[in-house]
Amino acid sequence: MEVRELFKKIIKNNDIEKILQSLGMHHIEEKDEYFTCGFPDGDNTKSTIIYKDNLWVNAYTRDISDKYGYTNIISLVSFIKQLYFSNSIKWICDLCSYNYYAEPKSKTGMIKFLDYIYEQKNGKNENNEDEVVNLKPIDENLLKYYGTYSNELFLKDNIDIQTQIDFGLGYDLETHSITIPIRDELNTLVGVKARLYKTLEELEEWESKYFYLIPCAKSKILFGLNKTMPYIRREGFVYITEAEKGVLQLWSYGIRNAVSIGSHTISKYQAKKLTHLGVDIILAYDKDVMFKDEKFNKELYDKECNKFLENQIIYCLVDEDGILNEKESPTDNETKFRKLFENKRILRGIK
Repeated sequence: MEVRELFKKIIKNNDIEKILQSLGMHHIEEKDEYFTCGFPDGDNTKSTIIYKDNLWVNAYTRDISDKYGYTNIISLVSFIKQLYFSNSIKWICDLCSYNYYAEPKSKTGMIKFLDYIYEQKNGKNENNEDEVVNLKPIDENLLKYYGTYSNELFLKDNIDIQTQIDFGLGYDLETHSITIPIRDELNTLVGVKARLYKTLEELEEWESKYFYLIPCAKSKILFGLNKTMPYIRREGFVYITEAEKGVLQLWSYGIRNAVSIGSHTISKYQAKKLTHLGVDIILAYDKDVMFKDEKFNKELYDKECNKFLENQIIYCLVDEDGILNEKESPTDNETKFRKLFENKRILRGIK
């Protein structure tokens, strides 16, 4: 659910007090334009103000601001419950009986016109077509059709059997392809991606190596985050790979603080989710992205950095010593990956 839609529901249904009560806030008092209350472990009975019209929160005794500097009711939930922001939204939805995966209302009239004007003035996001689609939960029983099978093709690509089991890989008999369940950060099944069971030499020119059996809004997914979040927080940084395969390979090496964007560039939704992790970022892109015309692709990396806050610390892996083969990904070989990590380049921010 989009934050704006969530706020509208909370305000319309007068659910602010319910949320505050469930958080354990004490001495909750309703005024004309706001609520006052105290933190569960605090003595000050009026330390916190929650405004009714926009759900903005003033917490005078605690710093509850998120990575964007926002201090709203989601920030309050995240602070008290120690939750990632998506989990905080889900917590509110469950408490107030909202559908977390509800489709946003279609825009009409003046709102639709204003959005069109904004797009003409500011330019459409390159992932715009995909990002207007909402994530939708899929029945888990569907995975029974594909089963849970390990495969030799991935094993030869440095994805061990245990990793294949951990991520629920299966097989589709109809398309003769490996199936990869796509889950959001809440561990909800939202799509199924497939890898044709052929080597690169066996692939025909017209065949796609990867394709979706059940499509999803891929620009809203950080593949692997449902499993890797605790490792990311423990290590204090996250590797960003292009393909899902990268996360699986790193998991096999015992490197578990990684996610995949399923693309060559980060979408605005993915950038927001990455920012909320509150850790340093290491871009582990493929060699054809690292370089353009045999030079470091500064333009692309500058664009990626500009999707984040100015104080975000961002590194990238760059193969300046010719460690990788021409079509080799940074994660294809553990030894090479670790060498690239040792020589990582800082793009933004200084600790």
